[in-house]
Amino acid sequence: MRTGVVAVALALLVLAPLRAAHAQFSFDARRYGMGGVSLSRDGNARRYNPAYRALKTNSHVTGTPKFSIPIPIGLIQFFKDHPINQLKHDPMFNPESTAFNPFALTNIIFNPPIFVEVKKSPVPINNVEFTIGKNQLIMNLGGSRVLIPEQDFGIGSTSRLFDAGAGFGGFHVGVMGFLQYDVAFTLDSALRHALTDTVTGVQPGDTLSLLSDAIAQAGLAPTIGFAGRLTHGADRATDDGLYLGGAVHYYMGATYGRLTGPAQILVGNPIFGTTPAAGIADTMRTSNKPNGRGIGGDVGVVWVTGPFEVGLGVNDIGAQLTWSDTKVQNVSYVTSTGKIVTALATNHVETKTKLPITYIANAALRMGTGTTVGGDVINSGRGTVIHVGVEQRTGPFAVRGGVSRDQRKKMQFGFGGGLRLGPLGLDVGFFTHSNSLSPQRAITMATAISIY
Repeated sequence: MRTGVVAVALALLVLAPLRAAHAQFSFDARRYGMGGVSLSRDGNARRYNPAYRALKTNSHVTGTPKFSIPIPIGLIQFFKDHPINQLKHDPMFNPESTAFNPFALTNIIFNPPIFVEVKKSPVPINNVEFTIGKNQLIMNLGGSRVLIPEQDFGIGSTSRLFDAGAGFGGFHVGVMGFLQYDVAFTLDSALRHALTDTVTGVQPGDTLSLLSDAIAQAGLAPTIGFAGRLTHGADRATDDGLYLGGAVHYYMGATYGRLTGPAQILVGNPIFGTTPAAGIADTMRTSNKPNGRGIGGDVGVVWVTGPFEVGLGVNDIGAQLTWSDTKVQNVSYVTSTGKIVTALATNHVETKTKLPITYIANAALRMGTGTTVGGDVINSGRGTVIHVGVEQRTGPFAVRGGVSRDQRKKMQFGFGGGLRLGPLGLDVGFFTHSNSLSPQRAITMATAISIY
């Protein structure tokens, strides 16, 4: 039996593991070929470690490009298979189509088809078989059963969407955009049993519960920072030394929302003797105005000695926002009408929120033989990601490889190469990933042009 509603619900239940890998999405084929590690001093290094603003970018280092331009070969094939003028009737995007598969659409969202999928992960089918009796209900989700999490799960990240500004004399003045969200789910044992057990299934009188706690907030933050060199090496002309940096942010929240509480289904006894009752008893808090205000800061340190450098940046320290005008609503489900309704509980009240502390630690070793080895550890609010990679340059050629551990705690692998011809270079990177609903890895080929 094809059941779209069940399939959509299952897709929502497994969004958590995907966000981690999606957050690491990049357009740099070199980075993919090295398992996701970034060996440059710009980009994430400067954005999340203020001490790096005191160092020169390493584009002057032989073999390091100024920037990369992606070659989106994957989009060519995607729009050939899904013409833009036919998207309205495309089964991929049309829920009314009998061929619509929400799992396939979810995979597209979390793994944008910018590059070529050399090996695609299998898409779980959205067919569900039911065994129904007066006092029996068993759901066989088939291949989709692997999507049901075995423990608590969630989606979450803290991102700096942009960081624009100017620097002078060690000072940096600018503005950044921030986005933080965290969605946590908990399936109780009865619900997990009902979704995964194909022998006894739903039990009479069960209460099937899904507990949720979701928060999202975003805004702008004017920033002032300073970075400087604390010590020098024996040769002051080199970058050797210890660098410190710090920044203070004045957070100006634009929007905020939080939803907490359970969603439940009360099973009858016998199961089909009475109509099952659905229940929602959630609390929703939202901002009335874009008036979230708060102060927080970043600190960073970088140490460079010869070909070796190591850095650590800690962000959003003490970042607490006060929203002076919010409202609290009760969310409930009305069985008689089958609708979800909200009722105002309190209005124009003050609410305080926090941004989680995030960090990035990185290290790189640039050898005189054309070999560069590096790694980083990143935590953006929910789980830690680790990357380790190496690049070997010989003349115009480059060979790369690396490994990583994503937020799903799965090992991923990358390899690739490049060819430089004067100021231009062509880079190719292959990498495994779990940016899909399937537990199996996929392999993507990234391509880019590097400008030196």
